[in-house]
Amino acid sequence: MHYACPKCHEPCEHDSQFCVVCGTKQPFRPRGSCEGRLLGNRYEVGHFVGKGGMGEVYKGRDLFSDQSVAVKVLLPEFKANRDLVSRFSWEGESLFNVHHPNIVKFRAFWQDEEGDPFLIMEFLSGEPLSALVERQQRLPAQLCVDVARPVLDGLHHLHTLPRPLVHRDVKDDNIWLLPNRQVKLMDMGIAKEVTGKRKTQAGRQIGTPEYMSPEQCRGDPQLTPASDQYSMGITLFAMACGSVPFPRKTDGAFEVYDGHVKYSPPPPRTWCPDIPPFLEAAILRSLAKDPAQRFDSCFRMRRFLETGGREGW
Repeated sequence: MHYACPKCHEPCEHDSQFCVVCGTKQPFRPRGSCEGRLLGNRYEVGHFVGKGGMGEVYKGRDLFSDQSVAVKVLLPEFKANRDLVSRFSWEGESLFNVHHPNIVKFRAFWQDEEGDPFLIMEFLSGEPLSALVERQQRLPAQLCVDVARPVLDGLHHLHTLPRPLVHRDVKDDNIWLLPNRQVKLMDMGIAKEVTGKRKTQAGRQIGTPEYMSPEQCRGDPQLTPASDQYSMGITLFAMACGSVPFPRKTDGAFEVYDGHVKYSPPPPRTWCPDIPPFLEAAILRSLAKDPAQRFDSCFRMRRFLETGGREGW
């Protein structure tokens, strides 16, 4: 296990007191700490940024290009779980050939000498959409559309790749707002090929309950792009109304699953009468229980939103 010298960035052993190249005294590094790690003599792991469901994220640096990167590390308690390790590495594999301005850029997948996996991605400044929604409660209709359009563009790109992908976890936590108003879709850890590679076991739910499509809630093993469209509809509902249509009221998720599968969502304008009719129409169509009754594609949903309902239906 190697760490980078804080002065010359040359590799040092974990227990080295001084850098063998420049002689700089090395800082104390607790066992298991990722800060200061050097991956492949190229990526230096910097300070801790945040923690998600499966991993921790650190700000790092590409020593070859001197650019900031995000380093995603699987949480220690999950490293013995083969399924989660597979999902983590799949995130890198699924992003490797994805190049779109509204999807986070993947740079490298690295596994150290101890078998610990790392994902290297572009570093994003800004904040998740969830932070903005929590702060403002409800977003203006035009801002809802401005955020949804690039996300739908990114989803359409995933859905129309030579080997199409379904994201399966579209939600406000996974939509990133950059300071320059650019929007990025992120976290492909549970993405799945439409053609069936990496199949989900029938009856097993994968995703975030409040944002899952009815078919996800049922554990359907073969999801289509329409499932992502439903999750985007839930995200739009939350942006426009300040809450998801089927919120969790207890620790369990069964009542949320029941809501998605059995009950119609409340029309957004009954909660917030100032929502434009076209935005309500887009949300309700994307939330149809039958995938065939939703928009033909995320591209069509995008057109409907950006034209105020004049095209795309």
